[in-house]
Amino acid sequence: MSAISSAAAAAAATAAVVTAEAGAKARPLRALPVRLPWQTSTRDGRVFPLVLSPDQDYKTFAPAGPEHAQILLGEWLALHKESLLQSACQHGAVLLRGFPVDSPEAFCALSEGLDLEKIAPKESAAPRKDVVKGVVFTSNEAPSSEPIPFHNEMAQTSSPPDYILFYCDVPPAAGGETPIILSEEVADYVQDNEPAFDARLLQHGIRYTRVMPEATDPSSPLGRSWKETFGVTTKEEAEVFLADPENGYAEWEWLPASGGDVNLKTVTAMRPGIALDPRTSRRTFFNAMVAAYAGWKDARNDPKMAVTFGDGSPLPEDAMDRVVAFMHERRICFPWQSGDVLLIDNRVAMHARNPFTPPRRILASLWGPRRGHRNLSPLVVNASGIGPTEAREHLVLRSGDSMPAIGAGMWKVPRDATAVVVVEAIRAGYRHLDCACDYGNEKEVGDGIKLAIEEGLVASRQDLWVTSKLWNTYHAKEHVPLALERTLADLGLDYVDLYLVHFPIALKFVPFEERYPPEWIYKPEAAHPRMEFSQVPMQETWEAMEALANSGRARNIGVCNVNTSGLRDMLSYARIPPAVLQVERHVYLQQPRLVRMCREHGIVVTGFSPLGSSSYVELNMATSSDSALSAPEVKAIADKYHKTPAQVLLRWGLQGGHSIVPKSVKPHRLVENIGLFDFALETEDLAVLAGLDKNRRFNDPGDFCLGMGAFTPIYD
Repeated sequence: MSAISSAAAAAAATAAVVTAEAGAKARPLRALPVRLPWQTSTRDGRVFPLVLSPDQDYKTFAPAGPEHAQILLGEWLALHKESLLQSACQHGAVLLRGFPVDSPEAFCALSEGLDLEKIAPKESAAPRKDVVKGVVFTSNEAPSSEPIPFHNEMAQTSSPPDYILFYCDVPPAAGGETPIILSEEVADYVQDNEPAFDARLLQHGIRYTRVMPEATDPSSPLGRSWKETFGVTTKEEAEVFLADPENGYAEWEWLPASGGDVNLKTVTAMRPGIALDPRTSRRTFFNAMVAAYAGWKDARNDPKMAVTFGDGSPLPEDAMDRVVAFMHERRICFPWQSGDVLLIDNRVAMHARNPFTPPRRILASLWGPRRGHRNLSPLVVNASGIGPTEAREHLVLRSGDSMPAIGAGMWKVPRDATAVVVVEAIRAGYRHLDCACDYGNEKEVGDGIKLAIEEGLVASRQDLWVTSKLWNTYHAKEHVPLALERTLADLGLDYVDLYLVHFPIALKFVPFEERYPPEWIYKPEAAHPRMEFSQVPMQETWEAMEALANSGRARNIGVCNVNTSGLRDMLSYARIPPAVLQVERHVYLQQPRLVRMCREHGIVVTGFSPLGSSSYVELNMATSSDSALSAPEVKAIADKYHKTPAQVLLRWGLQGGHSIVPKSVKPHRLVENIGLFDFALETEDLAVLAGLDKNRRFNDPGDFCLGMGAFTPIYD
């Protein structure tokens, strides 16, 4: 537990007493977005950076003094840490201004309160000093007269941080701003205006060359010694580090220096110049290229040689100069104020430093991914993204979590067979279980998970991805957390990896003790049973979902059965945008516009009923003639690849970077449905299957709710 969280927990009982003694009643800290003259907006309407401030001076809402203010800040952070991280992903950077952060120790506590994996500034080129317990460091000890050009923090290394936080302890007398710019904006500029340069960056990447002294040189912006850089004391220890392929060095050379010292020249393996952030599918100019090209200069280093293409050829100086000029023109500079905290998503925004007149003391802390989450590498060097003929076994969500692309669907799995089906699915290789309150079998899913762990099919719950869904009767803000707690109790879990709003339909609340799951009809025993609605706006429901994400009880949140206008409305107010949209999707209902919108907004699409009509015939919502399995075009493609028609349809659902949740209770079908990564549908196959689109929807509340006394269209 972080210091700030510990302080909040330890002092919670005394806070009310302290406040009472101060003669005033405290209330929770509330933060609001504010607009300042130097902020800008992206072309899709995002503010850069986002600025948050308390709605009143903390001395007013914490009358008992600084200690009480720290308690309130800890409570606020515990309730909003995921929103902060998601806002950093969405906006690039978040400036916290006016919060009760009045010392390096308070900054350390706030940083730790985000519950991220700690990263030491190892391999950083800049000289730094430890300020607070190996968490807070000076941001850069480079001379005040030297500018530090734009870069993504430690992008020249094999393991750059995911997040960097800056804290203004002492504002500069003049200058000293920390300019920021969105990496995607620079990537767009390079692609549109320097296409040859862009192509070479994509093809070759870049390499960094740096000469480090044996003893740190405080007069240089990259004067950190090789001993401090690699955390070693001898040449032999340094060579062990450099020889490890995971550390990403291609060459090194020892060079004699004055006074008997030995300098170390290193050349990195290829690093990205342009990359893809898989959380958002945005191209990003992720590198330390400009910093090396314009700023890696001292008695040992020539900036023109400090960075080259990955094949060793020099960067084009004219193109680099134009990129530097563009970044200077588009940068955001804001004056530091004492107590400011700037949170930067290192994969989304670059930062720099302007020269300054002392005094100036800006501190920093570096962080990796969320602690305990299922994280994969956040960067993909192939910046062209996932092509239409590609499929991924895991898809990276906005949180950085890695979701298995194929889930075992639990809809319509009989309760008495569910535990066995779960065990057989896990035995077949499934690591994603798609559940819901409304399916009525979550307790049995939990039994199956427990059996699979006991049998040794997986080591622990952490090896599984479990999705569940909020039912329509629980949309009110007070009912959302209760619904998740019931789901968790039934599943026997502490958290779900993904929690989805099942339908954008709010129904009247049915108490748990009265009926669970409550299904669609309010009172089945009534003379005229029917659905009854509740006037709960989606914004209220979503804010309650965000609270679940902030609590960690739902690691990721999303929606089902929402159309483009519903998504666009949600994106206008969401602090945590939907990570996943689950919709009916198969070759007869391809929804290309909805899919495109999700791709452009970093929302993963999961297709339910990926085989089409199969699950609906027995419900009289389809006929056997509606099945795509018997379509001649599908059979022909299946013969071409020596696969079953079902495998062709399921592979179609995966390609382009999507997810599917097929359902079966038969062990051999479970095996068949997951065997999809040893072939790929070619472009001509996709063209044939695109011609099968009929816009044929089988699961439509606008139709089936008519039988329950309600007209409920949601797709029109």
